[in-house]
Amino acid sequence: MKTITLPNKIRVFFTPDERLRSATVGVWVSAGCKNENADNNGISHFIEHIVFKGSHKRTGFEIAEGMDEIGASVNAYTTKEYTFFYTRALDYRILTAADILFDMLTSPRLDEKDIETEKGVIFEEISMCEDDPSDVCYELNEHKLFDGNNLSQEILGSFESVKGLTKEKIISYMKDFYVGENIVIGVSGSFNEEEMLEKIKEYFSSIPERGKASTDEALPFNEGFALKNMPTEQTHISMTFPGVAIVHEDLYALQICSFILGTGTSSMLNQRIREELGLVYSIDCWLGRYVHGGYTAVSMSLVPKSEKKAIEETVKIIRSFPDEITQRKIEIAKEKLISSLIMSREQPQSKFSAVGYNTLLLGRVIEDDDIIRDIKKVSLEDVKRVYVKYFDFDKMLFTAVGKVKKEEEYKKILEGVYSAGN
Repeated sequence: MKTITLPNKIRVFFTPDERLRSATVGVWVSAGCKNENADNNGISHFIEHIVFKGSHKRTGFEIAEGMDEIGASVNAYTTKEYTFFYTRALDYRILTAADILFDMLTSPRLDEKDIETEKGVIFEEISMCEDDPSDVCYELNEHKLFDGNNLSQEILGSFESVKGLTKEKIISYMKDFYVGENIVIGVSGSFNEEEMLEKIKEYFSSIPERGKASTDEALPFNEGFALKNMPTEQTHISMTFPGVAIVHEDLYALQICSFILGTGTSSMLNQRIREELGLVYSIDCWLGRYVHGGYTAVSMSLVPKSEKKAIEETVKIIRSFPDEITQRKIEIAKEKLISSLIMSREQPQSKFSAVGYNTLLLGRVIEDDDIIRDIKKVSLEDVKRVYVKYFDFDKMLFTAVGKVKKEEEYKKILEGVYSAGN
């Protein structure tokens, strides 16, 4: 891999692979909910949409047709911490695809009519997510969990905040955050490095180095209850505990802990709650991680009549973990984590995305061999230690969406199983 830093602090990396006949160009921008406020919440995601509506050189149709006529694909997505734009094309077409992508990012037209039209599209997307109880549960969980921090906001924004977005707000936001130190550009596959670097400089050299500094603070963790009634057949429940950031000394031990508890069909929660009792279709334990903090969540969806038993059994299993954990279970978890990493990296886009993500958010690349080494180092004592450190029911956030019970009823269920276990 070759890395270059332009004078305006834009970081560029090249990962050539002559075995391929195509190439991918990606642009990562450190712009997401973390940069937003109540007034402009959703603007990062809105920009992801609006740049496709046209540049000063091309209309939205010309962007779409231009990609189609060279057989290229182009897309983008927004997270709470960054926005990613990318295109993929055959090697002899990649410069043209890059030209279109770079043009729409550095010189968006931002036509007033297009802005109003796109608001309608975003409203439909918000409505679609609000109709999905699993999405609602996820967002409600993070809203309560991170209350007091910008990451508590939703990526899409609200109807009110999106309605209030204007051309002036978009220009101001891009001036603040679409700046050199917030941008990483990567190119992977079969391409000419010299020609690609010239193309990057052509479009990005005039981008200013600095804009508005992002808020850099540790994420809060707010325990308690977050409940929302929805007319659904199933209740969606999340039991959330403290966790770790994307880089942390406890990360791999906690991943192994969560894998043994609730990742895969052989996990403790799956075997008891699903296979033996048939209370859920699926139950999972997973990590939510950000640059400055994270959480560990156990999530499930089930019919209301199964709630009490499922909650009780889940708490019992989590609390019994120290007595059930064995070296064999740890070795199985290690093997699964390592194999999933290696097999995912054999997909070129996976490695490419990881390099860009780590370069943008961490300022460095974490090598796969280092990850594998650290996973292998995790001991039985490490797993027990992180269990005690993070699976603290006194700090748990209980989130439920659907035909939910009253908070007092959930408290009674939890207190009953706590008392029974003492």
